[in-house]
Amino acid sequence: MLGASCAAVGLPPASAAEGLPVVRVGILPLYNMHSHFAAEAQGYFAAEGISVQTMPVQGGALGIPALLAGSLEVLYSNTVSVLTAFERGIDLRIIAEGPRTPTKPPDPLALFMRKGDRIASGRDLEGKTVAIIARFTLQWLTMQRWIKQTGGAPGKVNYREIPVSSMIDVLKNKQVDAAYLVDPFLAMAFEDPALERAAWPTSTSMPGLSSSVWVVSTKWAEANPKAVRAYARGFFRGGQWVNENVGKKPYYDLISGFTKTDPARLAKMSIGGQEMEIRPEPINGLAAVMREFDMLKTDIDVESKILRFK
Repeated sequence: MLGASCAAVGLPPASAAEGLPVVRVGILPLYNMHSHFAAEAQGYFAAEGISVQTMPVQGGALGIPALLAGSLEVLYSNTVSVLTAFERGIDLRIIAEGPRTPTKPPDPLALFMRKGDRIASGRDLEGKTVAIIARFTLQWLTMQRWIKQTGGAPGKVNYREIPVSSMIDVLKNKQVDAAYLVDPFLAMAFEDPALERAAWPTSTSMPGLSSSVWVVSTKWAEANPKAVRAYARGFFRGGQWVNENVGKKPYYDLISGFTKTDPARLAKMSIGGQEMEIRPEPINGLAAVMREFDMLKTDIDVESKILRFK
């Protein structure tokens, strides 16, 4: 099983215990962490001779400085933050991709409105306010492109930054006109008779693009080649376990354990598996959209930023 997993990502088989150090990993409590937690739960990291410590971060933009300072060795981050870091000359390497944006609904995010309102296009949002987690993120970028592609003027739409856990209440209380919700709150919104889905902006405007990546600092990877290889081997074994178990009880039990989400609700969510190969095209596609909305000014050689193991 290990040999097959390693072959899938171009990694050599693990040797005997190598006395590798603890690897500290910055995570968010999202289902996208599934491969890391599966590897930990199934003992794949231990089999590689390493132990991992998971450390919560508030997002890629805040986690990257911790990575550079040596407080973390591995970081899960949205791809937008990583591409921004690349343009600023920050020396990182991508070691894995998270689930890519879907090419058709259902999406893990959806735009919701109050039942009976009319929001079917970007033009309908002009002069209105949308709740998002934060500006200049993948969520914001997706909304901007969907508005533009569906006949609206992005500059005429207002955004209000709201914690995702509060978005449903803010929408129902008429403090915003629409909310761009992510699971598990998306699943909660579908259950609420006062709300209804307005659109699937993600698959409409950003199909198949990179949403998140796992990165390391180049300095740490070059100083600790055994550790980064061991982590990657364990991670992709975890990814193989994920892909074999998505939609099954062991998978929902695993996700419920670190997200504290009811397994019954997880079963209603749109959950993708683990990408077993890092491809530059989905990352380059996201970079092109970022340039379209002035989030990047230059082209980035994404292939040179991917850490591939010979």
